[in-house]
Amino acid sequence: MTTATKEHVTFIAPDITCGHCVAKVQNVVRDLDGVTAAFANAETKFVDVDFDPTKTTAETVAAALSEAGYPVRY
Repeated sequence: MTTATKEHVTFIAPDITCGHCVAKVQNVVRDLDGVTAAFANAETKFVDVDFDPTKTTAETVAAALSEAGYPVRY
């Protein structure tokens, strides 16, 4: 039996301003291979992401968000 590997990162995305932004950000991140959970919040500007580090990286997630129009920092 193998143990699942999971990492968590919280990004700050200042351009998230509404529910549409939240939905778009969550969809972009959830479509990435290795992402197991993604939750965005327009009030806090946080994007919380859980992912398998053997399949993706925080940098890959950040790049996908930037490409979608939501540059982030962490």
